[in-house]
This record gives sequence, structure tokens and C-alpha cells, in this order.
Amino acid sequence: MVSYKDIQRETGLSLSTISKYFNGGNLLEDNRKAIGSAVALLDYRPNGFGRGLRLQRSGTVGVVLPVLNNDFHLTIIASVETALRDAGISVIVASSPTPQEKAVELLLGKMVDGIIAVPSPHDLPALQYATGRMPVVIIDWDAEELDTDAVFLDNVGAGVMAARHILDHGHTRVALIGGDPAVSTMRLRASGFREELTLSGHALEENLDRSGPLVMQTGYEAMGGLLSTRDRPTAVFCTNYELTLGALIALNESGLRLGRDISMVGFDGLELAQATVPRLTVIAQPVEEIGTRAAQLIQGRLTQSDPPSQSTIETLRPRLVAGGSVARLENPAA
Repeated sequence: MVSYKDIQRETGLSLSTISKYFNGGNLLEDNRKAIGSAVALLDYRPNGFGRGLRLQRSGTVGVVLPVLNNDFHLTIIASVETALRDAGISVIVASSPTPQEKAVELLLGKMVDGIIAVPSPHDLPALQYATGRMPVVIIDWDAEELDTDAVFLDNVGAGVMAARHILDHGHTRVALIGGDPAVSTMRLRASGFREELTLSGHALEENLDRSGPLVMQTGYEAMGGLLSTRDRPTAVFCTNYELTLGALIALNESGLRLGRDISMVGFDGLELAQATVPRLTVIAQPVEEIGTRAAQLIQGRLTQSDPPSQSTIETLRPRLVAGGSVARLENPAA
């Protein structure tokens, strides 16, 4: 097995200089090149496990997600892993659909150096425990109990953006298909949407304000109920991808036409939008950027010898990707 001493014989440099090379220290450029050439010649592979023992680190970061079966969470995993790979940090993923899973405890048992989490309510006690022992970055759900670094979407702004687009097309009888208000992202998107309607003089009617669990069935049943009302709305906003998908299925089954019989703004699902006729207008969040920024925050905490004590909160802007699913009403009162 090739060791530091083999590299020393090949380069004539001291073991301390070679150690600096592998630990990111400052070196003369000639020495850096000489060690790099020796590493390639000898096909040297650093012993990550041994290095981790010396530094009292595992070289891994845990990622906790509620579920692993949707595009948002899978994209978070991919972007975090890509961002940390060049730093030599590996990723361990754990899902936490129920309290029995104990995902955070599992990662702590794996001796991870930090945790990136899309937290569920039952994860909060374990994450609070973890924050006293390692860097933690939360994504998506703003849990007041956790004083940690965080990366969020401007969810209020997303709701305002959807309402403004619908209102600008002349719609005044508008419906909302929202998720569980206990989830901060759903609550804030719905709040932004309602407030913009109210400010415009078209407050959301109680019977047109639907909410429920973040599953496709909720969107399906809510849209079915809205379409069956005597004075149905002319436009609908869905606050996440699963709700959007369920609402579209219900609309297709009804025989009514998207963008003609009823207008709609969905959330995320750019690929889904391309499959609808006309193309669905959606509010899109920068999921890859969210994951990348979370990875950069935790990497910064791990590499800084004296990291700042104050938490860093980053808020990213959504964007409206316009299709043809919101019709223009020339005479909304008619």
C-alpha cells in the first residue's frame, strides 16, 4: 500500500509538507506540482477513514427528508451531493415519514459531521439536540424551535406572484387549493395569495378556500368539489406539486378544458407543465440552488475554525413560468 513515505522518497519533500498538501495547507507551487505528480505516478489513494479519525470527523453530512418519492426531495439530495463532492464530503440520506423512523438519531449514530434537514414536526426534538453538537441547516420548513442556518423560498412572495398573475388576467372569482397550514411553506404561500386578493378588493371566499394533506388526492378532491359548485371559480391556484397534479387529473376527468373553461396556476412541475394543453402556468422554486446553498452553508461551518455564532438565513426568489393556462377575462362581471 502506497504511503506518505513513498511520496517522500519520490519527491524528496518532508512529511509535514506532504501532510499540508492533503489537508489543504499553503504550499509553494513547485512543491504542490511535485506532490501531485508523485500521487499520479504512485496511484496513491488517501485513507479517508484514517484521516477522519485524525481530524475527529467522519467526512459525511446527513440529509433528512420527510419522504424520498417526490422530485423536490430527490433534487435536494442530488444538488447537496454534487456541491459537497469536490470537498471530499459524502452524503448519507435518511427519510423520516413517521416518528418511528428516528432518522436524525440514525445519522447521529453514523457520526455525521453535520445535518441538512427538511424537518417534520416529529424531528424537532432530535434536531434541537443535534444543533448543540454539530452544524445543522434546515430547508423548506421554517421551524421556530430551531436556531440554525436555513435556506428558504420566499413563500409569501410566491403566493403574491400567483394572485397577481390571475388578477392581471381579469379573474375575480378565484379559488385556492392549499396544503396543511401547519406546514410553514403551505401557510405562507396561502397567506401571500389571500392577502394580495384582499388588497385588490377581491377577498377569497370561504367556500373557495380548500386545504388538506400534501398528497395528490387532496388536490383531486378539492378540484372536483370546486368544479361541481353552482357558481364555480374562473381560476385556481395550487400551492405545491402534488396538489397541482391531483387538480389536473380531476380537471381532465371532468371534461372541462384547461385555460378555457377554468384557468389554473400550479406549483413546480415544469416537466408536467410541458405535457398539458395549453401549457400550465406554474410558480417555480430554484430547488437546485436551495440544495446547493444549504451545502455551502454547512461546508462553511465545517471548514471555519471560528464560525460566526449568528445563524445565516437565506431567502430565494420564486419565478413565474407563464404558459397558456390562465385565460384573459375581458368582462369578468359578465
